[in-house]
Amino acid sequence: MKYFALLFALPSVVSSMFIGAATSSLQIEGHNKGITIWDEFVYDYHYHPVCNASNHFLQYDEDFELLREMGSKEYRFSISWSRIMPFRWMEIDQEGIQFYHNLLDNLLAKNITPFVTLYHWELPHYLNTPEINGWLDKKIVDYFFEYSLLMFEEYGDKVKYWMTINEPLTTSLQGYGETCSFAPLKCSRENQFLSAHYQLLAHAKVGHYYLNHHDGEIGLVINSNWFEPKTKSAIPNSVEMMDKTLGWFLNPILFGSYPSILLDDTIPFTEQEKIQLLNSYSFLGINHYTSYYIDDENNISTDANWLQSKANWLYVTPFGARKLFQYIHDYYTTTIPIYITECGMPQVKDPILDLDRVHYLSSYLYEITSLSYDNIKGFFVWSLLDNFEWTQGYNESFGIIHVDYENDYERIPKLSYYFLKDYIQLKDA
Repeated sequence: MKYFALLFALPSVVSSMFIGAATSSLQIEGHNKGITIWDEFVYDYHYHPVCNASNHFLQYDEDFELLREMGSKEYRFSISWSRIMPFRWMEIDQEGIQFYHNLLDNLLAKNITPFVTLYHWELPHYLNTPEINGWLDKKIVDYFFEYSLLMFEEYGDKVKYWMTINEPLTTSLQGYGETCSFAPLKCSRENQFLSAHYQLLAHAKVGHYYLNHHDGEIGLVINSNWFEPKTKSAIPNSVEMMDKTLGWFLNPILFGSYPSILLDDTIPFTEQEKIQLLNSYSFLGINHYTSYYIDDENNISTDANWLQSKANWLYVTPFGARKLFQYIHDYYTTTIPIYITECGMPQVKDPILDLDRVHYLSSYLYEITSLSYDNIKGFFVWSLLDNFEWTQGYNESFGIIHVDYENDYERIPKLSYYFLKDYIQLKDA
Protein backbone atom coordinates (compact mmCIF):
# COMPACT_ATOMS: atom_id res chain seq x y z
CA MET A 1 0.00 0.00 0.00
CA LYS A 2 2.90 2.33 -0.69
CA TYR A 3 0.67 4.95 -2.39
CA PHE A 4 -1.24 5.73 0.80
CA ALA A 5 1.73 7.83 1.89
CA LEU A 6 1.22 9.96 -1.22
CA LEU A 7 -2.44 10.83 -0.66
CA PHE A 8 -1.77 14.27 0.74
CA ALA A 9 0.69 15.02 -2.07
CA LEU A 10 -1.85 14.26 -4.78
CA PRO A 11 -3.39 17.74 -5.07
CA SER A 12 0.06 19.27 -5.56
CA VAL A 13 0.50 17.42 -8.86
CA VAL A 14 -3.08 17.78 -10.07
CA SER A 15 -3.63 20.76 -12.32
CA SER A 16 -6.99 21.18 -14.03
CA MET A 17 -7.98 17.51 -14.41
CA PHE A 18 -11.48 17.14 -12.96
CA ILE A 19 -12.79 14.10 -11.10
CA GLY A 20 -16.16 12.78 -12.20
CA ALA A 21 -18.09 9.51 -12.02
CA ALA A 22 -19.45 7.23 -14.74
CA THR A 23 -22.29 4.75 -15.20
CA SER A 24 -24.25 3.10 -18.01
CA SER A 25 -28.00 2.83 -18.48
CA LEU A 26 -28.46 -0.95 -18.56
CA GLN A 27 -26.22 -1.43 -15.54
CA ILE A 28 -28.01 0.95 -13.16
CA GLU A 29 -31.41 2.16 -14.38
CA GLY A 30 -33.87 -0.72 -14.26
CA HIS A 31 -37.61 -0.41 -15.11
CA ASN A 32 -37.08 -0.59 -18.89
CA LYS A 33 -39.96 -1.59 -21.16
CA GLY A 34 -37.60 -2.51 -23.98
CA ILE A 35 -35.62 -5.71 -24.50
CA THR A 36 -31.93 -5.52 -25.36
CA ILE A 37 -29.47 -8.08 -26.68
CA TRP A 38 -28.22 -8.37 -23.09
CA ASP A 39 -31.67 -9.24 -21.73
CA GLU A 40 -31.87 -12.02 -24.32
CA PHE A 41 -28.29 -13.15 -23.67
CA VAL A 42 -28.58 -13.53 -19.89
CA TYR A 43 -31.86 -15.39 -20.32
CA ASP A 44 -30.62 -17.75 -23.04
CA TYR A 45 -27.36 -18.60 -21.27
CA HIS A 46 -28.70 -18.62 -17.69
CA TYR A 47 -26.80 -15.65 -16.31
CA HIS A 48 -28.26 -13.41 -13.63
CA PRO A 49 -31.05 -11.26 -15.11
CA VAL A 50 -30.73 -7.48 -15.10
CA CYS A 51 -33.99 -7.04 -13.13
CA ASN A 52 -34.19 -3.44 -11.86
CA ALA A 53 -30.42 -3.04 -11.73
CA SER A 54 -29.56 -0.35 -9.13
CA ASN A 55 -33.03 1.22 -9.29
CA HIS A 56 -31.54 4.46 -10.59
CA PHE A 57 -34.71 5.06 -12.61
CA LEU A 58 -36.49 5.84 -9.34
CA GLN A 59 -33.54 7.09 -7.26
CA TYR A 60 -31.58 9.32 -9.62
CA ASP A 61 -32.20 12.43 -7.52
CA GLU A 62 -30.66 10.74 -4.48
CA ASP A 63 -27.74 9.50 -6.58
CA PHE A 64 -27.04 12.93 -8.04
CA GLU A 65 -27.28 14.55 -4.63
CA LEU A 66 -24.58 12.16 -3.40
CA LEU A 67 -22.48 13.06 -6.44
CA ARG A 68 -22.97 16.77 -5.72
CA GLU A 69 -22.04 16.29 -2.07
CA MET A 70 -18.86 14.52 -3.17
CA GLY A 71 -17.95 17.74 -4.96
CA SER A 72 -17.95 16.36 -8.48
CA LYS A 73 -19.29 18.57 -11.25
CA GLU A 74 -19.09 16.05 -14.11
CA TYR A 75 -21.10 12.89 -14.69
CA ARG A 76 -20.92 10.40 -17.54
CA PHE A 77 -23.93 8.21 -18.32
CA SER A 78 -25.50 6.53 -21.33
CA ILE A 79 -28.90 6.75 -22.95
CA SER A 80 -30.73 3.47 -23.40
CA TRP A 81 -31.65 3.11 -27.07
CA SER A 82 -34.27 0.55 -26.04
CA ARG A 83 -35.87 2.96 -23.55
CA ILE A 84 -36.29 5.53 -26.33
CA MET A 85 -37.60 2.95 -28.86
CA PRO A 86 -38.60 -0.06 -26.75
CA PHE A 87 -40.60 -2.17 -29.18
CA ARG A 88 -39.69 -1.35 -32.78
CA TRP A 89 -37.61 1.02 -34.86
CA MET A 90 -38.65 4.68 -34.61
CA GLU A 91 -41.66 3.96 -32.43
CA ILE A 92 -40.77 6.57 -29.82
CA ASP A 93 -41.75 6.12 -26.18
CA GLN A 94 -42.47 9.54 -24.69
CA GLU A 95 -41.95 8.28 -21.14
CA GLY A 96 -38.45 7.26 -22.11
CA ILE A 97 -37.81 10.63 -23.74
CA GLN A 98 -39.11 12.45 -20.65
CA PHE A 99 -37.03 10.34 -18.27
CA TYR A 100 -33.78 11.66 -19.74
CA HIS A 101 -35.14 15.23 -19.77
CA ASN A 102 -35.88 14.84 -16.07
CA LEU A 103 -32.48 13.32 -15.43
CA LEU A 104 -30.64 16.07 -17.32
CA ASP A 105 -32.66 18.82 -15.65
CA ASN A 106 -31.79 17.34 -12.27
CA LEU A 107 -28.08 17.24 -13.09
CA LEU A 108 -28.01 20.79 -14.42
CA ALA A 109 -29.93 22.08 -11.39
CA LYS A 110 -27.15 20.62 -9.25
CA ASN A 111 -24.48 22.28 -11.43
CA ILE A 112 -23.26 18.92 -12.77
CA THR A 113 -22.20 18.76 -16.42
CA PRO A 114 -23.54 15.72 -18.31
CA PHE A 115 -21.26 13.68 -20.58
CA VAL A 116 -23.64 11.45 -22.55
CA THR A 117 -22.82 8.16 -24.28
CA LEU A 118 -25.15 7.21 -27.11
CA TYR A 119 -24.36 3.49 -27.14
CA HIS A 120 -23.06 1.35 -24.28
CA TRP A 121 -23.49 -2.23 -25.58
CA GLU A 122 -27.28 -2.55 -25.19
CA LEU A 123 -28.54 -2.88 -28.75
CA PRO A 124 -32.35 -3.17 -28.99
CA HIS A 125 -33.29 -6.77 -29.72
CA TYR A 126 -35.18 -5.85 -32.92
CA LEU A 127 -31.90 -4.68 -34.45
CA ASN A 128 -30.33 -8.10 -33.87
CA THR A 129 -32.37 -10.31 -36.19
CA PRO A 130 -31.79 -12.24 -39.43
CA GLU A 131 -33.11 -9.17 -41.27
CA ILE A 132 -30.97 -6.60 -39.37
CA ASN A 133 -27.94 -8.45 -38.11
CA GLY A 134 -26.72 -5.96 -35.50
CA TRP A 135 -23.16 -4.72 -35.93
CA LEU A 136 -22.60 -7.24 -38.75
CA ASP A 137 -24.99 -5.39 -41.06
CA LYS A 138 -23.97 -2.16 -42.76
CA LYS A 139 -27.52 -0.88 -42.29
CA ILE A 140 -26.72 -0.45 -38.58
CA VAL A 141 -24.63 2.60 -39.50
CA ASP A 142 -27.75 4.41 -40.72
CA TYR A 143 -29.88 3.15 -37.82
CA PHE A 144 -27.34 4.51 -35.34
CA PHE A 145 -27.14 7.79 -37.26
CA GLU A 146 -30.92 8.33 -37.20
CA TYR A 147 -31.13 7.45 -33.51
CA SER A 148 -28.27 9.86 -32.74
CA LEU A 149 -29.90 12.68 -34.69
CA LEU A 150 -33.02 12.22 -32.61
CA MET A 151 -30.95 12.45 -29.42
CA PHE A 152 -29.16 15.61 -30.59
CA GLU A 153 -32.47 17.24 -31.49
CA GLU A 154 -34.12 16.24 -28.22
CA TYR A 155 -31.32 16.94 -25.75
CA GLY A 156 -28.84 19.11 -27.62
CA ASP A 157 -29.62 22.25 -25.63
CA LYS A 158 -28.81 20.41 -22.38
CA VAL A 159 -25.86 18.25 -23.47
CA LYS A 160 -22.63 19.69 -24.89
CA TYR A 161 -20.40 16.61 -24.44
CA TRP A 162 -21.35 13.49 -26.40
CA MET A 163 -19.70 10.10 -26.76
CA THR A 164 -20.80 7.93 -29.65
CA ILE A 165 -19.88 4.32 -28.84
CA ASN A 166 -18.41 2.82 -25.69
CA GLU A 167 -15.57 0.30 -26.08
CA PRO A 168 -16.04 -0.98 -29.64
CA LEU A 169 -13.03 -3.23 -28.95
CA THR A 170 -14.99 -5.13 -26.28
CA THR A 171 -18.04 -5.49 -28.50
CA SER A 172 -15.95 -6.83 -31.37
CA LEU A 173 -13.71 -9.19 -29.38
CA GLN A 174 -16.21 -10.50 -26.85
CA GLY A 175 -19.53 -10.16 -28.65
CA TYR A 176 -18.47 -11.01 -32.19
CA GLY A 177 -14.90 -12.27 -32.06
CA GLU A 178 -12.20 -14.50 -30.65
CA THR A 179 -12.94 -14.02 -26.93
CA CYS A 180 -16.66 -14.77 -27.47
CA SER A 181 -18.22 -14.27 -24.04
CA PHE A 182 -20.65 -11.32 -24.40
CA ALA A 183 -23.91 -10.58 -26.19
CA PRO A 184 -24.82 -11.22 -28.95
CA LEU A 185 -22.35 -14.15 -29.16
CA LYS A 186 -22.06 -14.21 -32.96
CA CYS A 187 -18.40 -15.07 -33.04
CA SER A 188 -15.88 -15.62 -35.81
CA ARG A 189 -12.69 -13.93 -36.93
CA GLU A 190 -14.54 -12.37 -39.87
CA ASN A 191 -17.31 -11.06 -37.61
CA GLN A 192 -14.74 -9.62 -35.23
CA PHE A 193 -13.34 -7.28 -37.86
CA LEU A 194 -16.65 -6.61 -39.61
CA SER A 195 -18.36 -5.48 -36.39
CA ALA A 196 -15.40 -3.21 -35.61
CA HIS A 197 -15.56 -1.68 -39.09
CA TYR A 198 -19.24 -0.83 -38.86
CA GLN A 199 -18.84 0.62 -35.36
CA LEU A 200 -16.11 2.89 -36.68
CA LEU A 201 -18.26 3.95 -39.65
CA ALA A 202 -21.21 4.60 -37.33
CA HIS A 203 -19.06 6.75 -35.05
CA ALA A 204 -17.58 8.60 -38.03
CA LYS A 205 -20.94 9.42 -39.62
CA VAL A 206 -22.43 10.66 -36.36
CA GLY A 207 -19.35 12.53 -35.15
CA HIS A 208 -18.75 14.23 -38.49
CA TYR A 209 -22.38 15.33 -38.71
CA TYR A 210 -22.46 16.62 -35.13
CA LEU A 211 -19.36 18.78 -35.50
CA ASN A 212 -20.75 20.31 -38.68
CA HIS A 213 -24.24 21.02 -37.36
CA HIS A 214 -24.05 21.49 -33.59
CA ASP A 215 -22.20 23.53 -31.02
CA GLY A 216 -20.55 21.05 -28.67
CA GLU A 217 -17.96 18.31 -28.29
CA ILE A 218 -18.03 14.66 -29.37
CA GLY A 219 -15.69 11.67 -29.26
CA LEU A 220 -15.31 7.89 -29.35
CA VAL A 221 -14.60 5.91 -26.16
CA ILE A 222 -11.77 3.41 -26.67
CA ASN A 223 -10.61 0.94 -24.03
CA SER A 224 -7.00 -0.13 -23.68
CA ASN A 225 -4.86 -2.20 -21.38
CA TRP A 226 -1.13 -1.61 -21.22
CA PHE A 227 1.15 -4.47 -22.35
CA GLU A 228 4.50 -4.15 -20.60
CA PRO A 229 7.41 -5.85 -22.39
CA LYS A 230 8.87 -8.45 -20.04
CA THR A 231 12.30 -8.01 -21.61
CA LYS A 232 13.87 -5.44 -23.89
CA SER A 233 13.61 -7.88 -26.79
CA ALA A 234 9.82 -8.05 -26.25
CA ILE A 235 9.32 -4.34 -27.00
CA PRO A 236 8.26 -5.02 -30.63
CA ASN A 237 5.64 -7.48 -29.36
CA SER A 238 4.32 -4.86 -26.97
CA VAL A 239 4.00 -2.31 -29.76
CA GLU A 240 2.30 -4.90 -31.95
CA MET A 241 -0.22 -5.74 -29.23
CA MET A 242 -0.96 -2.05 -28.70
CA ASP A 243 -1.60 -1.73 -32.44
CA LYS A 244 -3.98 -4.70 -32.32
CA THR A 245 -6.01 -3.19 -29.47
CA LEU A 246 -5.69 0.58 -28.96
CA GLY A 247 -4.53 1.20 -32.53
CA TRP A 248 -7.34 -0.85 -34.03
CA PHE A 249 -9.72 2.02 -33.24
CA LEU A 250 -7.45 5.00 -32.60
CA ASN A 251 -5.50 4.80 -35.86
CA PRO A 252 -8.59 5.07 -38.10
CA ILE A 253 -9.92 8.25 -36.47
CA LEU A 254 -6.49 9.92 -36.16
CA PHE A 255 -4.83 8.70 -39.37
CA GLY A 256 -7.67 7.39 -41.56
CA SER A 257 -6.44 3.78 -41.75
CA TYR A 258 -5.97 0.64 -39.71
CA PRO A 259 -2.54 -0.25 -38.29
CA SER A 260 -0.41 -2.09 -40.85
CA ILE A 261 -0.54 -5.33 -38.87
CA LEU A 262 -4.34 -5.45 -39.32
CA LEU A 263 -4.55 -4.59 -43.02
CA ASP A 264 -4.89 -8.21 -44.16
CA ASP A 265 -7.94 -8.71 -41.93
CA THR A 266 -9.76 -5.40 -42.36
CA ILE A 267 -11.80 -3.62 -45.02
CA PRO A 268 -10.11 -0.52 -46.50
CA PHE A 269 -11.87 2.77 -45.90
CA THR A 270 -13.14 4.72 -48.88
CA GLU A 271 -11.93 8.29 -49.34
CA GLN A 272 -15.28 9.62 -48.11
CA GLU A 273 -15.09 7.37 -45.05
CA LYS A 274 -11.57 8.60 -44.32
CA ILE A 275 -12.76 12.21 -44.45
CA GLN A 276 -15.55 11.42 -41.99
CA LEU A 277 -13.23 9.48 -39.66
CA LEU A 278 -10.61 12.21 -39.57
CA ASN A 279 -13.26 14.83 -38.79
CA SER A 280 -15.40 12.85 -36.36
CA TYR A 281 -14.13 13.90 -32.94
CA SER A 282 -13.10 16.86 -30.83
CA PHE A 283 -11.77 14.76 -27.95
CA LEU A 284 -10.76 11.17 -27.16
CA GLY A 285 -12.28 8.99 -24.44
CA ILE A 286 -9.97 6.35 -22.98
CA ASN A 287 -11.12 3.59 -20.62
CA HIS A 288 -8.24 2.01 -18.70
CA TYR A 289 -8.25 -0.54 -15.90
CA THR A 290 -5.21 -2.82 -15.89
CA SER A 291 -1.96 -4.03 -17.46
CA TYR A 292 -0.17 -7.26 -18.34
CA TYR A 293 3.29 -8.48 -19.28
CA ILE A 294 4.05 -9.67 -22.79
CA ASP A 295 7.17 -11.74 -23.56
CA ASP A 296 9.27 -12.69 -26.59
CA GLU A 297 6.79 -15.44 -27.53
CA ASN A 298 3.74 -13.16 -27.22
CA ASN A 299 2.67 -14.87 -24.01
CA ILE A 300 0.55 -12.67 -21.72
CA SER A 301 1.20 -12.91 -17.98
CA THR A 302 0.93 -11.09 -14.67
CA ASP A 303 3.13 -10.67 -11.60
CA ALA A 304 2.53 -12.54 -8.34
CA ASN A 305 3.18 -9.28 -6.47
CA TRP A 306 0.35 -7.43 -8.18
CA LEU A 307 -2.82 -7.05 -6.14
CA GLN A 308 -5.69 -8.82 -7.90
CA SER A 309 -9.19 -7.37 -7.71
CA LYS A 310 -12.33 -9.46 -7.40
CA ALA A 311 -12.43 -9.52 -11.21
CA ASN A 312 -10.05 -12.23 -12.40
CA TRP A 313 -8.78 -10.05 -15.25
CA LEU A 314 -8.09 -6.85 -13.30
CA TYR A 315 -4.84 -6.26 -11.41
CA VAL A 316 -3.73 -3.08 -9.65
CA THR A 317 -0.99 -1.83 -11.97
CA PRO A 318 -0.62 1.94 -11.65
CA PHE A 319 2.66 1.96 -13.57
CA GLY A 320 0.69 0.81 -16.62
CA ALA A 321 -1.66 3.80 -16.46
CA ARG A 322 1.33 6.13 -16.61
CA LYS A 323 2.92 4.18 -19.48
CA LEU A 324 -0.31 3.99 -21.48
CA PHE A 325 -0.78 7.75 -21.47
CA GLN A 326 2.91 8.29 -22.16
CA TYR A 327 2.50 5.99 -25.16
CA ILE A 328 -0.53 7.95 -26.43
CA HIS A 329 1.40 11.19 -25.86
CA ASP A 330 4.48 9.94 -27.74
CA TYR A 331 2.83 8.05 -30.61
CA TYR A 332 -0.53 9.74 -31.14
CA THR A 333 -1.18 13.21 -29.78
CA THR A 334 0.00 15.84 -27.35
CA THR A 335 -2.85 18.26 -28.00
CA ILE A 336 -6.18 16.47 -28.54
CA PRO A 337 -8.21 16.67 -25.31
CA ILE A 338 -8.40 13.32 -23.51
CA TYR A 339 -10.95 12.22 -20.94
CA ILE A 340 -10.23 9.09 -18.93
CA THR A 341 -13.80 7.89 -19.24
CA GLU A 342 -13.58 4.80 -17.00
CA CYS A 343 -11.10 3.67 -14.35
CA GLY A 344 -11.83 1.59 -11.26
CA MET A 345 -11.90 -1.85 -9.68
CA PRO A 346 -14.24 -4.23 -7.82
CA GLN A 347 -13.40 -4.47 -4.13
CA VAL A 348 -12.00 -7.79 -2.90
CA LYS A 349 -13.25 -7.85 0.69
CA ASP A 350 -15.20 -5.34 2.79
CA PRO A 351 -17.97 -3.77 0.66
CA ILE A 352 -17.92 -0.44 2.55
CA LEU A 353 -14.39 -0.08 3.97
CA ASP A 354 -12.92 -0.51 0.47
CA LEU A 355 -9.23 0.08 1.18
CA ASP A 356 -8.19 -1.81 -1.95
CA ARG A 357 -10.17 0.60 -4.11
CA VAL A 358 -8.72 3.62 -2.31
CA HIS A 359 -5.26 2.22 -2.99
CA TYR A 360 -6.17 1.66 -6.63
CA LEU A 361 -7.59 5.14 -7.17
CA SER A 362 -4.86 6.96 -5.26
CA SER A 363 -2.10 5.14 -7.11
CA TYR A 364 -3.62 5.56 -10.58
CA LEU A 365 -4.38 9.23 -9.97
CA TYR A 366 -0.85 9.81 -8.73
CA GLU A 367 0.77 8.18 -11.78
CA ILE A 368 -1.51 9.96 -14.27
CA THR A 369 -1.25 13.41 -12.73
CA SER A 370 2.52 13.04 -12.33
CA LEU A 371 2.71 13.20 -16.13
CA SER A 372 1.42 16.79 -16.04
CA TYR A 373 -0.09 16.48 -19.52
CA ASP A 374 -2.30 19.50 -20.18
CA ASN A 375 -4.50 17.61 -22.63
CA ILE A 376 -5.73 15.07 -20.03
CA LYS A 377 -8.81 17.00 -18.98
CA GLY A 378 -10.83 14.67 -16.78
CA PHE A 379 -10.99 11.38 -14.88
CA PHE A 380 -14.28 9.47 -14.47
CA VAL A 381 -14.19 6.81 -11.78
CA TRP A 382 -16.03 3.60 -12.64
CA SER A 383 -18.47 3.52 -11.12
CA LEU A 384 -20.72 5.85 -9.16
CA LEU A 385 -22.89 2.93 -8.02
CA ASP A 386 -22.62 -0.79 -7.53
CA ASN A 387 -24.35 -2.18 -10.58
CA PHE A 388 -25.17 -5.05 -12.91
CA GLU A 389 -21.76 -6.22 -14.10
CA TRP A 390 -22.64 -8.08 -17.31
CA THR A 391 -21.88 -11.83 -17.11
CA GLN A 392 -20.92 -11.43 -13.44
CA GLY A 393 -24.38 -10.21 -12.50
CA TYR A 394 -24.18 -8.53 -9.10
CA ASN A 395 -21.09 -10.41 -7.90
CA GLU A 396 -18.56 -7.68 -8.69
CA SER A 397 -19.07 -4.24 -7.18
CA PHE A 398 -17.24 -1.37 -8.86
CA GLY A 399 -19.21 1.41 -7.16
CA ILE A 400 -17.91 4.06 -4.82
CA ILE A 401 -21.47 3.98 -3.43
CA HIS A 402 -22.77 0.65 -2.14
CA VAL A 403 -26.25 -0.46 -3.21
CA ASP A 404 -27.99 -2.72 -0.72
CA TYR A 405 -30.15 -4.85 -3.03
CA GLU A 406 -31.75 -6.61 -0.06
CA ASN A 407 -32.84 -3.39 1.65
CA ASP A 408 -34.79 -1.25 -0.82
CA TYR A 409 -31.66 -0.34 -2.79
CA GLU A 410 -30.27 1.72 0.09
CA ARG A 411 -27.25 3.85 -0.88
CA ILE A 412 -24.22 3.74 1.44
CA PRO A 413 -21.14 5.79 0.45
CA LYS A 414 -17.91 3.80 0.73
CA LEU A 415 -14.49 4.85 1.97
CA SER A 416 -13.48 5.48 -1.65
CA TYR A 417 -16.34 7.97 -1.97
CA TYR A 418 -14.98 9.94 0.99
CA PHE A 419 -11.44 9.66 -0.36
CA LEU A 420 -12.53 11.27 -3.62
CA LYS A 421 -14.58 13.87 -1.76
CA ASP A 422 -11.49 14.91 0.24
CA TYR A 423 -9.34 14.75 -2.87
CA ILE A 424 -11.66 17.09 -4.79
CA GLN A 425 -11.89 19.51 -1.87
CA LEU A 426 -8.12 19.66 -1.50
CA LYS A 427 -7.60 19.99 -5.25
CA ASP A 428 -10.12 22.81 -5.58
CA ALA A 429 -9.08 24.66 -2.45
